[in-house]
Amino acid sequence: MGNTKLARTKIILITDAWEPQVSGVVTTYKNIISNLPEGYSVDVIHPGLFTCVSIPFYKSIPWAICSYTKMRNMLKMRKYDWNMKGYNVKFHIATEGSLGFRARRALTSLKYQYTSAYHTKFPEFIQQIVGLPTWTTKWYFDWFHKNSQVVMCSSTSNAEENKQWNSVVLGKGYDSCFKYKDKKSSEIVLLYVGRVSKEKNIDDFCRVEIGGAIKIVVGDGPYRSKLEKMYPSVRFVGYKFGKELAYFYQSADVCVFPSKVDTFGITILESMACGTPVAGYPVTGPIDQIINGVNGYVSDDLEDAVINSLNIDRERTFESVQNISWQSSARQFVSYIDS
Repeated sequence: MGNTKLARTKIILITDAWEPQVSGVVTTYKNIISNLPEGYSVDVIHPGLFTCVSIPFYKSIPWAICSYTKMRNMLKMRKYDWNMKGYNVKFHIATEGSLGFRARRALTSLKYQYTSAYHTKFPEFIQQIVGLPTWTTKWYFDWFHKNSQVVMCSSTSNAEENKQWNSVVLGKGYDSCFKYKDKKSSEIVLLYVGRVSKEKNIDDFCRVEIGGAIKIVVGDGPYRSKLEKMYPSVRFVGYKFGKELAYFYQSADVCVFPSKVDTFGITILESMACGTPVAGYPVTGPIDQIINGVNGYVSDDLEDAVINSLNIDRERTFESVQNISWQSSARQFVSYIDS
């Protein structure tokens, strides 16, 4: 967390995603908080502070039970407390779930300004999970973000898709443990890293057939047991973190990003930082990071994208992300908070 002794801006972060969850949202804010410029600190309102229930179709996501009155009082008290200590108080809503919804209503009622973020394409996500057309849910997200000072989107293409809001791009970064390393094994290794859930389209990764290639899935989630039964030749190793995760990236020839509904994909950056090119579809997220022939390949044919990624120079892949950092992302974040 930022240096609280010197902090003069207190950011109240409201998020439905927090530890012990493993997600891009959690990774983003944990790293932004630990890299805040001097003069800023964060107070997090997260599901761990409330009683939670499970969402029937996605039990790994906690749904926090919080009344409008309780959220309003929490936000009002935090503003009062931190103002009394001489802090400038800012509010940022990271997610559109139960806590985000209550916070939006409360902040509007209190006439406090706030920023928000659009990290997940939930209309597309919900369509993948339960089959509801995107138009049946998109209205909610348009309503949710329409009064935000700025809406921090994860990529340029994602911001372009949402010009109806005051959309800006919040860059990402990667941890220092993800370092370039030459691959030593002669075996072809294809890797998927991320949440193992239906909307991630991991079936397409499992179906890729490159002669003799070993396919490894790093991660966990509600779709894992079904995939393990359907694709017995694919290795499922569960979640890996830090240096152990870096080892999997470094040992792979290609990291495959099969999702078509993500807004960015931090695992793409992590893989490239280890020198491993990334194959994916030409959709939001991959098209913002992958340069064909330089650090990976995008194609409507995923197998074709993998084949074209196999001979890409690892050092060139590594060099393509050297100007990206969480420090830069944190500076960008506070510039939007102060806008």
